[in-house]
Amino acid sequence: MTAATMEGSDIAVSHRPKHLTVRLSVLIFIGFAIMGSWVPVFSLHLKNLGFSAEATAWASATSALGSLIAPLIWGQIADRWLAMERCISLCALASAVGLLLIPRLADPFQPWVIFVACLGLWIFLIPTIGLTSSLIFRQLEHPERDFGKVRVWGTLGWIVIGWCLTGWYTHAHAGAEADTPADFAVSMHLGAAAAFVLACYALTLPHTPPNRHVSSGTRRRSWLAGVADAPLAALRLFRERSFVVYCVSFFGLYVTIPFTAQMNPLLLADLGIERAALPMVLTIAQSTEVIFLFLLPVMLGRLGAKTTMVLGIAVWTGELALLGLDLRVGVILAASAAHGVFICCFLVAGQVFVNRQATHDIRASAQGILLFISGSGLLLGHVGVGWIRDLTGENYRLAYFGASVLSAAMLLLFLAGFVSPRRRAISSQETLVPGSEIT
Repeated sequence: MTAATMEGSDIAVSHRPKHLTVRLSVLIFIGFAIMGSWVPVFSLHLKNLGFSAEATAWASATSALGSLIAPLIWGQIADRWLAMERCISLCALASAVGLLLIPRLADPFQPWVIFVACLGLWIFLIPTIGLTSSLIFRQLEHPERDFGKVRVWGTLGWIVIGWCLTGWYTHAHAGAEADTPADFAVSMHLGAAAAFVLACYALTLPHTPPNRHVSSGTRRRSWLAGVADAPLAALRLFRERSFVVYCVSFFGLYVTIPFTAQMNPLLLADLGIERAALPMVLTIAQSTEVIFLFLLPVMLGRLGAKTTMVLGIAVWTGELALLGLDLRVGVILAASAAHGVFICCFLVAGQVFVNRQATHDIRASAQGILLFISGSGLLLGHVGVGWIRDLTGENYRLAYFGASVLSAAMLLLFLAGFVSPRRRAISSQETLVPGSEIT
């Protein structure tokens, strides 16, 4: 017997392993620890290397370029050819190698060398995280109810590794001069260690084989359908108006994310926050995210998918507008706390929405579509941040204000165009508890 055949797991109940939730929580904890160890301080590492605003923007944009490439490759592999846990292990191992290599690419290497190395890293690191979410959706019996409980451990992984990094820097600089810069290359070494642990741990996870069934809309009519039938089938989701509106809004909002991800660490350092303490300070956003991940099932049940996502966009718009008005440390930290609401109420709730729209055999590719769209938005955003910093002479306030205008436009589009999917009958095997319905 298979439970939750339309929206939950496609794994037979009799074959469900013990302690599954704990094992999946450990998986996502380690996965996000890889990212949280170095991504928040990457722009500071590049500044230590003497990168210009434009070079920093392009190096930061490699995550976006990786998002354009990786889903097309790994969505097909995971949906059709190789078990998800093995894909995660392979990608994590390659990520560990990349994170060990990149800190060695300092002077006399040129910025383009680091750009190429970072692009190669993201092609493996992005599916490490993306496939982790897909595996969790596959294994959970009721993902619409339980995904938030597992996903919160990813946020905790990000927080814990940031605090560990601050502890390391504090200890390492205990006897150093006050103006000695923190060596942010250490953050990548820590990320490499976490990636290696994940590569080993992933092989202990429940077997999650690919769904080799080819959807009727992409039966093999050409060689292209043979090598990319899962991504092609996932494109059928664009027939739904709400999915299109969600994706357009998703793209526009991701354009605005680099304005905080790239500029906030630089701005806080300029305002006097000790660089050694920055990894801990920058976890404020994840702290509020933890709270709202616990509240998410209740919010989706009581408010519905649309209202919950509107709340997330509205809070994000307010955060950017606040930064455009005032750049004091207290305001920046308060705005950062609001960031967790946006992540939870729009991005995570959107993952659940897309998972429910897709059939089992294309879910990795459906999440891959989101990665592709987010990558396009991040690319435009990162390059835009570098351009604005150069053009305005580091006018952070103007940059934040421009991002808030774009976010407000996406809010209006979402309000006008998104319609929650119709409620459908729930089978006895998919009984929903309060807080589990998202429409």
